[in-house]
This record gives sequence, structure tokens and C-alpha cells, in this order.
Amino acid sequence: MQQTISVIIPAWNAEKSISDCLDSITNQSIQPFEVILVDDGSHDKTAVIALDYKVTLLNTHGRKGPATARNMGAEAASGDIILFLDSDVIIQKNLIEKVLSHFTDDSVWAVQTLYTPKCPAENVVSQYQNYYYYYSLNRMPDGDTATFATWCAAIRRDKFAEVGGFNVRIPEPTVEDEELGYTIVESGGRIILDKSILVTHLACYTMSQFTKRRLRMARAQAKSGWRQVKNRLLARYINVHESGTHHSRWVVLSILLILIAQLSFLAGIVFVSPIMLLVTLLLLTISLTCHISFLKQGQKDLKKNIGFVFAILSLYDMAVLGWGIVHGTIQFVLGKKY
Repeated sequence: MQQTISVIIPAWNAEKSISDCLDSITNQSIQPFEVILVDDGSHDKTAVIALDYKVTLLNTHGRKGPATARNMGAEAASGDIILFLDSDVIIQKNLIEKVLSHFTDDSVWAVQTLYTPKCPAENVVSQYQNYYYYYSLNRMPDGDTATFATWCAAIRRDKFAEVGGFNVRIPEPTVEDEELGYTIVESGGRIILDKSILVTHLACYTMSQFTKRRLRMARAQAKSGWRQVKNRLLARYINVHESGTHHSRWVVLSILLILIAQLSFLAGIVFVSPIMLLVTLLLLTISLTCHISFLKQGQKDLKKNIGFVFAILSLYDMAVLGWGIVHGTIQFVLGKKY
């Protein structure tokens, strides 16, 4: 008997993308049992636009964050499978069909998808951010993973309830989905990474938006790691043994090298030391080598001369992530656990 699927979309000020998102659902080869859009306190026309579609519209009555919005949608859902979808994502015509095919295996709890390597936004910052997430998951082996990234991911409704849903103490769109993925695997569940299911991310970032987003993510991941040192900080984020997450040991090493390079540069300036400045240059060079595979594959997949720009953005990104981790650690020590 065909299982039913409920699509849940948390949305906050999504008027620019929600029509494209809902159109892509309407055009599916297999229609979902229901579509539930949870308006998370938008002050634009998101809800008005959604009313033109066959959706169930819920409202959090004030911005509560995606964890709360998704949980609200899941509580209202009736389908056997819940497909979480971001409001700035459009999906392939056969996505629901392909997702459902995995759930014929009773051992599968959840299914994870990928971004397309290319995104509609033309500015290089958006292209870098999009490709970073594509590459981070695509480099992982096919099959079982510990990653549950809710740009587009599905889970059995009963298993979602069994693990307690998303942690609503996480107020921002950061690690609420990551932590759920780890909880699924630690509870004995299987998440299948299907690299053939690609979704298109419509987001467009300025440099300022990109920087703020990466700082926010790094702060949240630092605090998440400190909340569970053994199971998350060591096993998932540092990820020396490649424990099925999109976090790479090479990225961790690069962040560390960039932090040391910044201290070395400061020492070189303060003490007028050419040697420390040379050390800084060496550390930056070594840090960049950690991204060689990412840069080469990006050049190949995007078919643009983006290698040099991506290299600069990689170093900048690692610096931002590093300071986000430092900031998140300080916040945790001072008692701000979330």
C-alpha cells in the first residue's frame, strides 16, 4: 500500500520565493497527501500568497524559530512520511516519488537530499555558499549518513515523534536539524543520503548576510558541541573518523590554522617581526591546501573561472567560522547554552 507524505514548510518573510516553492510541489508526478505551511510570524505577504495554493496554513503568532514551526506542522500532519522543505527551495518533478521509494525499506527512518551544485543567484558569494553545502554532502559515501539537513529531508512521522522532534530551545535556523540527525542515528535509526535527489536553493546572499549567517552557524555549532562533548564535539564536529556528517576534518584543520595565523599576524605587527609575518603567510598557504579538492571540483562543476575567488572566500569563511566558534564558546562558558 502506497505510503502518504505530508510536506511541511516553515516560512518567515518568504514572499519572494514561496510561489516558486509551492509551484514545484504542485507539479510533482505524485502529489503529496497534504502541504502544511507554517507562517513563523512573517510581516510580508507570505501567508497571502500561500492562500492561492492548496495548503493548510498555520501561524506561530510571532517569530518562534524553525524548530517550533516544524514541530507545529508535524503535530498537524496526517501522512506516514513528513517531508520538511525550506520556503526558498524548489524540487524536482519526481522528488516525492523518489523519496517514497526509500521508505519501502522498514529499516530506513529518514532520507536526505542535496542542493544542486549551481544556484540561480549569480553573485559569487551565493554561488560559494551553495556549492559549499553541495560539496560537503556530495563528498560523503552513498548510503547511510548522520546528516539531516531540512532544506529538503524526509522522516517517518512515528519516528519523528519517537525522537521528540526538533529541539525548540534552539531559537534560530542553525543546528536544530543537525542535532535531530544525530539523535536519529544514536537512537538506532538509518538516514539514507540519496545524491540523485537534488533541490535548487533560491537564496541570494550579500557579503554582510553571508558573514552574519556563518557567524550564527558557528556560534550555534560550538555551543551544540560543548553541550555534548563526546557525541557531538568530538564525534561529529571535529569528525576525525568521518562519522557520517557533512563536517570535514580538513575544514576543522583549516579553521584552526586561520585562527593561529591571525594571532601570528598580530604578533608580527605588534613586535615588528618579519618572521612572524612569514609564519602567517605559511599558515595561510597550508590552510588553503586543505581546500584543494573543494576548489578543483568547484572549478570543474561550475565551469567558471571561480578558483581564485573561491580560494579567497574560503580563507575568509574559515576566519569567520573560527571567530564564531570562539564567540560561541565564550557564550557557553558564561552560561548561554543555546
